[in-house]
Amino acid sequence: MTAISPRTIRRMPPLNPLRAFEVAARHLSFTHAADELCVTQGAVSRSVKALEDYLGEPLFERTGHGLTLTERSEALALKLSDGFIRLGEAADEFRGIQAEPILTIRTYTSFLIGFLIPNLPDFQVRHPDIRVHLVSATDATEFARDVTDVRIRYGHGRWKNVESTLLFCDALRPLCSPALLDPAKRPYPIEELRNQVILHQAMRRSDWPSWLAIAGNPDLRSRNDLVFDELSIVYQAAMSGAGLVMAQTAYFQRELASGLLFEPFEPVLKRDLGYYLTVPANRRDTPHVRAFKRWLLDTLAQKGLANHTRSFANPLAIAPRFQLAIPANITNIAPNNNTRLVA
Repeated sequence: MTAISPRTIRRMPPLNPLRAFEVAARHLSFTHAADELCVTQGAVSRSVKALEDYLGEPLFERTGHGLTLTERSEALALKLSDGFIRLGEAADEFRGIQAEPILTIRTYTSFLIGFLIPNLPDFQVRHPDIRVHLVSATDATEFARDVTDVRIRYGHGRWKNVESTLLFCDALRPLCSPALLDPAKRPYPIEELRNQVILHQAMRRSDWPSWLAIAGNPDLRSRNDLVFDELSIVYQAAMSGAGLVMAQTAYFQRELASGLLFEPFEPVLKRDLGYYLTVPANRRDTPHVRAFKRWLLDTLAQKGLANHTRSFANPLAIAPRFQLAIPANITNIAPNNNTRLVA
């Protein structure tokens, strides 16, 4: 047996304060950290204070909205999370336990319903050894602070401490049910919107004005506007014939192919904003993350969606929207009821 050189052992702070900080950083809450660690909130606070004294600087900034990490402590938290995962894996390996890899994916409910869940059975067939845990969330701080393996995010692709890969860019256009307008009469003139109800998502009120601007009629007013908090409800309302929705066309290949929805107008709003697969730097080389990234990019390419450079071909098999059939190997879909869907 090879002896471990004393020079390889660094002086380290106590593990309990490190663990308390790592959990508190994930939750941005001493209360939630205490629940996970089965200790009191005061014990977590004292452990974090001990670590701050050891390191010589504060790890959290206290604001009116709660706790936030500093730039340096956020980087430390990510490395600690990875370190504790490796400690657990080392213990399992020593005990002879072959842990089944779990892939945790955080993204928007609209992306889950519109694309990911209908296609996940194919991923499970190709990778039956990988269990999938799905987490729906929208708040930017949640995306920044959690320790999921991969996140699918909407934006410009510039986020700290992650590797970002563009999946597809915005391609928005109005969709509606045949119960509302006759598909045989398309394309309709833009002025038809004066007679119709427009459906909005509360956090994306700029989508319709932006589309009307590129359609050449920026001052047009509809007959009525309905505003919803959740985008999935907006989509359901459109399929029920309640009005027209400004939709990400990548989500609706099945409905367009089956005739449940159709595109009454020709203009398409294309923007630099898009959906990105983001992976923390310390996870990008793990086998299950590499497998998911390769599968996701291949699937998008096969369906003509990759980077939105091709038309939407090869529609998905038709399935009722919002009645989810979850593949057996998907362990959980964890909703977040404190956030609002924005993408």
